[in-house]
Amino acid sequence: MSRERRRHWVMSLLLVGGLGISSPELRAQEIVAPSARTLFNRATLVRSFVEVKHSSLQTDGQSVDVTQYVPVLAVVYGFYPKWTVIVAQPYVTVGVTSRMGNEARQGLNGLADLQLFVQYDGLYSRNTPGGLTRLSGVFGLQVPTGAQRFSTGAVEYTGGLIFQKAVRLKYVFSGDFEYTIATENRQGVSMGDRARFDGALSPFVISQDKAPPGASWPRKAFDRVLRNGAYLILEFNGTWQAHGRDQGNEIANTGGTTLSISPGIQYFLSNSFLVEFSAPLPVIKALNGTQPKPQSTFVFGFRYLF
Repeated sequence: MSRERRRHWVMSLLLVGGLGISSPELRAQEIVAPSARTLFNRATLVRSFVEVKHSSLQTDGQSVDVTQYVPVLAVVYGFYPKWTVIVAQPYVTVGVTSRMGNEARQGLNGLADLQLFVQYDGLYSRNTPGGLTRLSGVFGLQVPTGAQRFSTGAVEYTGGLIFQKAVRLKYVFSGDFEYTIATENRQGVSMGDRARFDGALSPFVISQDKAPPGASWPRKAFDRVLRNGAYLILEFNGTWQAHGRDQGNEIANTGGTTLSISPGIQYFLSNSFLVEFSAPLPVIKALNGTQPKPQSTFVFGFRYLF
């Protein structure tokens, strides 16, 4: 591989390959952060969501806009009491618009790397009437199965802890910390280790009693709309990523720290099917060097338990 071609490949991979796709093992109470919710033994959950991210860079009268569409299909299976396995396959579509005198557009799409996780919900567990406290451990692999333009070409290892506390079946608090080790690919390039840390508060809202015959229309509407309930979610999502490395040398303009506040909702259409939406708002964008900074993100999808 020529030096110029190698440089172009490395920068393209850093731009559209290290997308920071949300953890696919999400279940109820969190949309952006991972969850410690346990599946019953032999139960299966299917989650599909789309993450839409827009970032931009402006410098010296020039600008670059990047829009990423990342649909993900994830399957979660409770293969043993307190044990679940998660398999997720992302697909990526990226549009890049550069304005440097003339406007130039570039579009890329393809499969991203496959993600595999195992979660154990028995590190600590205490159930009380109407509540629970749980500490879970998670271990994951990202294997280089995606298209070259979206694959790191190397295995990544993730380990972490997830805490969850529910009070009176009405309020749920969760927090987590995960660390990912990024190994080098055959070209000697590493995307850089990264850490994520999240906290979420999720009150549950549901119609308690059927509206009486003489109730007002807002009361009847509340009963119909929230018959199955909904979680109103406020998350705090942080990420840190080290510099990428090429042959052991730091790659400029890579890595950094971001923090988002993410309001969202999970709406139950039935006891086994929900739809969800979240809009993370970036409040800290401390990226190293000159990089497109996140401007807006939207996540919407569904989960089905059977």
